[in-house]
Amino acid sequence: MKPMLNKRRCSAQEHICLAIPACPQRAIHYVPDEEEPLGGRIEFDYARCDGCGKCAEECCGQAIDMYEAV
Repeated sequence: MKPMLNKRRCSAQEHICLAIPACPQRAIHYVPDEEEPLGGRIEFDYARCDGCGKCAEECCGQAIDMYEAV
């Protein structure tokens, strides 16, 4: 399983994202980006992700869904 972000539901704010600290593999990061409407985005490091789903469980906006890795 791998996480996928629904940007429409994501607040993309580092200080309120509960998924970032919930990840035991530290595979989720906030990336500042002036091109994004809220000034940044959430990214997954799929090389580090073990598919545990903690990020989806803790996401305050229910913006992360888990999908079968292909």
